[in-house]
Amino acid sequence: MEHSKKLPRLDPMEALGELCRRSFYRFFLEFWGTIEAVPLVDNWHIRYICDQLQEVTESWERGESQPDVLINVPPGSSKSTMVTQLFPAWLWVRSPSIRVISSSYAADLSTSHAVKSRDCLKSEKFQACFPELIEFKDDQDGKTHYKNTKKGERFVTSTGGRVTGMHADFIIVDDPINPEAAVSEKELKRATRFVSRTLSTRKTDKKRTVTIMVMQRLHEADPAGEWIRKKKLRWICLPAELSNDVHPVELKSFYVEGLLDVKRLGREAVEKMKVDLGSYGYAGQGQQRPAPEGGGIWKKWFIPIPDNAFPSPDQLEDYGTDWDTAYTKDQENDASAYCTSGIVRLSDGFRMYIDKLGFDKLEFPDLIRFIKLRPGPHYIEAKASGKSSQQTLVSSGIPAIEVQVTGGDKIARTKMATPYPEAGLVFIRESLLEMLYNDPEQGILAFPNGLYDDLNDAIVQAIHRHSQPQKEWE
Repeated sequence: MEHSKKLPRLDPMEALGELCRRSFYRFFLEFWGTIEAVPLVDNWHIRYICDQLQEVTESWERGESQPDVLINVPPGSSKSTMVTQLFPAWLWVRSPSIRVISSSYAADLSTSHAVKSRDCLKSEKFQACFPELIEFKDDQDGKTHYKNTKKGERFVTSTGGRVTGMHADFIIVDDPINPEAAVSEKELKRATRFVSRTLSTRKTDKKRTVTIMVMQRLHEADPAGEWIRKKKLRWICLPAELSNDVHPVELKSFYVEGLLDVKRLGREAVEKMKVDLGSYGYAGQGQQRPAPEGGGIWKKWFIPIPDNAFPSPDQLEDYGTDWDTAYTKDQENDASAYCTSGIVRLSDGFRMYIDKLGFDKLEFPDLIRFIKLRPGPHYIEAKASGKSSQQTLVSSGIPAIEVQVTGGDKIARTKMATPYPEAGLVFIRESLLEMLYNDPEQGILAFPNGLYDDLNDAIVQAIHRHSQPQKEWE
């Protein structure tokens, strides 16, 4: 009688290691405890993101060209543990020779992420599941830069930091800008330039290397906004509450009671987040949109009038065009924007009617021609380009008045203008309403977190002009 051969007995930990090698989600579940002290509270979005990262890895292994990955999720969603701490460790399980660059807005935060990855790799459980897989080089085993003996490498930097001479197969960007600094134009430009220009040159293979960025939406000009406008992406957007911003849209079906995560971000936690962060903070960090839905400082207060019923210029007083001017058509700079309006005086005040709105990026000679095509007189903000424009128009016999800007910064001046539309005193041509609110570059509902604020400034100036005594404009 022939005896069947006995199969070699596989060590249970090595068997677990093989399961983890095949599934990043399984690896995440098993190795959470090597870097986190609290038990994992799992949710559907964790498996979805893990599976997406695994797809990206498998595509990289096949040598395929692929888009970069953008992940927008709320705080408290295990995003950093998933993407920046355990995913790099799993990459070395798949291929120990992989090189990773990781970055966050602050050096200490970047270092903390990398140290946790290293803690996982050096844990007893990892060594038991993957014996002799990873051995660190004795002379290159620091917190911010470590290598293994199979040419794998992890290098840590931060926004604006050094990456000269480093190249990577995977680049991971986790919160490139501090939410506290998101309203700073300087910090926005610094972070966007670092992600789009500096890190993008650090790829070992332009087609194959993938950059994975995980962050909350803070401003239309933040690094995520830059990517969305300019790149083909694998984009995952998961607001805390169900909205039309969910991406891909089919993920809406996984929301329970209108929430992304009913256990960790339940209704009570979401309401507390709204109080703690305020409307703009919650919009960006919770809902993954730079401004509150329906507006923040501005809301949908302007009253539309059908174009065929809109008053003609001769029915309005103080009719003219307010300007916020700029010289250049360079994409990095502001546009010249205008608001043509007039008023009907009442016994207790006025009603304002916005007849025309627009903006364009023009150099000076074209700007003057652009202004001349709009109804005068022209009210032009007193700044460098405004002074030149006003003087050139006057020398051509066109009425142009220089407006001195008062009332603090842009936000303060805007807040001073909002009571008039809020009180139902500002009307607008119906055909202009969508541009006013939602233009992707100039829509005022996104102010002050929109891409540009030129149209906002022209409208604010017009409201201030009509609400102040006439003698101030003479």
